[in-house]
Amino acid sequence: MTAKPGLVVPADIAAFFKDADGSSIISLASKQITAPMIQGTAVTLDELSMGGGLRVVYYILDRSPSMADVGPLLLKGFNEDLVPAIKEAREDDISTLRIGGSSFSSDITQIWGRPENGKTIYFHELEKLPLLTSAEYNPSRGWATALHAAIIDGCAKAMAYAGELRKEYGIQPEVDVIVLTDGANNEPPNDLQPVQSVITGSRKDLVRFVFFYFQTKGGLADPEGYARELGFDPENTQVFAKKKSETDKEYKSRFRRMMRVMSRVSASKGTNAVQAASAVPPADAEEDIV
Repeated sequence: MTAKPGLVVPADIAAFFKDADGSSIISLASKQITAPMIQGTAVTLDELSMGGGLRVVYYILDRSPSMADVGPLLLKGFNEDLVPAIKEAREDDISTLRIGGSSFSSDITQIWGRPENGKTIYFHELEKLPLLTSAEYNPSRGWATALHAAIIDGCAKAMAYAGELRKEYGIQPEVDVIVLTDGANNEPPNDLQPVQSVITGSRKDLVRFVFFYFQTKGGLADPEGYARELGFDPENTQVFAKKKSETDKEYKSRFRRMMRVMSRVSASKGTNAVQAASAVPPADAEEDIV
């Protein structure tokens, strides 16, 4: 997917970009989004009265076959640990959160779609985030790694939803796009330039892209370099590499630590991935994990 000259970019999308190439790519992707995909829980007057603004957090989760060993840990981490960990780490961040996400292999599946008042809701307040199910995240049924398409699709959904919030409440939301993967893209589109244009062309005061790399059986030779090529800032890139002769307990501890770091980043717009990682040292992950 490339930018198209002459494409009219909606104002709600253009607001997130300083660069016409990035905005036109997301505008083109957003044309594939139907209204039900960007429905969310209504923002209450009590939430607005907090005065912290609106923030959309969108997770993009790799469920390619190489993530099979991670699957049960990821479901447990999101369903049992994520919400309380975000609450604990929020500190003075009083922004109103709405959380959504996708999982991807060769296809892309929007997650957390749940019925509410006769419609399906995909963006939820933190306290009511649904359980992530094996139907939404199951690497054993995966095939490949459509990372490029997933980033563009997830960004389009998050920004389109944020645009709806802006129309309804008159407040410009901020957007966090948080990617978790164990490898590089191997599905069309193979050109990384559109992804780079979207990430580097976005307004840093409104959009934050975060890259979490969790090494499984194989792995990238230079995951930090790959993240830089895609456009991710080093301060929002974290690599969780495996140790030599890693035990099962150490493997689980490493994943649990990554979830804690992700929770801290999700909790506060003022905490980048490097800062979050420094606040969760490896020693804190040496607890018994079942």
